[in-house]
Amino acid sequence: MKSIEAKYARDLHDGLVARLAPLSPQIEITIGGRGVHWECSAKRGHRSCLVNCFDVRGPEFLTLFEQQGKEVAAGRTPSQAETTDAVWYWLNDTQLDALYGRFGFVDPQKRELVRIRDFLLRNIASLSLAAPCELQYSGSALYHLWFRSETRSAQVYCGGKDEFPVALFHWDQCELFRFKGSDWPALCAVVKRWLCDNALPSTMRKEFPWLDISELADYYENGNPLEGEFIQSWKMVERFYDDEYFPLKGLVLPFIAELRRAGYDRKLRAGQSLWTLIVSRSRCHGLRAEQPNIAFQFRQGTMDVFSKSQGEERIPGIPIALSGRVEEVLGRLVNQPIT
Repeated sequence: MKSIEAKYARDLHDGLVARLAPLSPQIEITIGGRGVHWECSAKRGHRSCLVNCFDVRGPEFLTLFEQQGKEVAAGRTPSQAETTDAVWYWLNDTQLDALYGRFGFVDPQKRELVRIRDFLLRNIASLSLAAPCELQYSGSALYHLWFRSETRSAQVYCGGKDEFPVALFHWDQCELFRFKGSDWPALCAVVKRWLCDNALPSTMRKEFPWLDISELADYYENGNPLEGEFIQSWKMVERFYDDEYFPLKGLVLPFIAELRRAGYDRKLRAGQSLWTLIVSRSRCHGLRAEQPNIAFQFRQGTMDVFSKSQGEERIPGIPIALSGRVEEVLGRLVNQPIT
């Protein structure tokens, strides 16, 4: 039996054929796919549309509007009629601004972010020099607006349907707080103080008490950001392993606490892959394959330790505790450079 996505694509294909019939034989309409991945395309001269068909509690169509093979706009809608109409107008050489005026589903995030960008630039005279902006496209009608200074940044994006824009504020690429809402003047004030005035987190807390500024910001303000990031990573893995469905919770949480009492939470970054605990000297979250690390794989009351710092070493079936052998491999890792 064919998938529901195949049915949506077939219905859309029939709708495109009927709607675009007056353009024949200048138009090419195709349908293709397998499983749950189906799409229709329509091409006329230098313009084309690719429509991906999804099932999201009903039909949803993601249309990519292309010119000379380059995507210039995109949009999602559950309406087949709206999709076929938008394709018709685009293939009839409608200008992008006119397409925007007729179809609200085309680039709604981009348009909202452009309005926010223009508002901020109008109201913060020094912003364009202090933190140049970039509207970044990540595909599938998703956009991010960035303002970046040498050490700080603000990233604005629109969430799901009917959600307010969200602004993430970073220091050295690390998020310290976020702003969510439609109060653009308040967002303007926060952006100015953070990016143009380089206000310290402690000052921001006093001026904007409604902002939830993380305690990690204090480490940045006091000049030891990496230690703060490492400590935060250990708190996160503790929360991860504090799970009623993890059978070794009673052994692993005390082991993590023991490692932290020994000071490793200030020297190593902690993370996990499934139930495996991994520590490293990685500067940023997200371990790369070539980076030295130690993996603790827990099983039935014991653990296997895999060390990759100065060569590779495997220590199988030892107690879940900070033993001498574990301290030995940890000591070698701690002496590795931060990368």
